[in-house]
Amino acid sequence: MVLHRSGDRAVRIEAGRFLAARIPGARFIEVDGDDHWFWVGDEKMLLDSVSALVRRG
Repeated sequence: MVLHRSGDRAVRIEAGRFLAARIPGARFIEVDGDDHWFWVGDEKMLLDSVSALVRRG
C-alpha cells in the first residue's frame, strides 16, 4: 500500500503513483490533504486505510 495525500507539499502525487507502479502487487491510495507527514492533518483517513489493509490480512 502506498498512501499519498493529493496535495502533498513535500512530494508530488506523481512520485507516489510512480512508486506504487514499480512495487509488484502494490495498491496506490490517494487521500485528501496537503500535509506530507501522516501525523499532521487528517490522520483518521490514513489510519482507516491502514486498518482496512490489516483486517484483509
